[in-house]
Amino acid sequence: MKLELEEEKPWVRTPEGFQGLSTAFARKRIEIEGFNELSEKGGTPWYILFCKEMTGFFSLLLWFGSFLCFVAFGVQEIKEDKSNLYLGIVLSCVCFLTGCFSY
Repeated sequence: MKLELEEEKPWVRTPEGFQGLSTAFARKRIEIEGFNELSEKGGTPWYILFCKEMTGFFSLLLWFGSFLCFVAFGVQEIKEDKSNLYLGIVLSCVCFLTGCFSY
């Protein structure tokens, strides 16, 4: 059922002009159409938002670089040189902390 404004003459007239709907018409309208309010929107879970921050384009490049550093450390012949291991750890930490701060 839809209320027709022309049939009901719902406007309240004052000396200053029209001042909105009459109380009876407003109650009838709330009864039929409900309150003028927004419904709750289901939010995205925190872990999805966190994963999105960790997997942005630049973050994926950093993760891939870190992975390559760990692979390079694993296949190198001279195990005393730990620069690839340290670089992989630093890249992982930078990527993780950047994702945490941007979350």
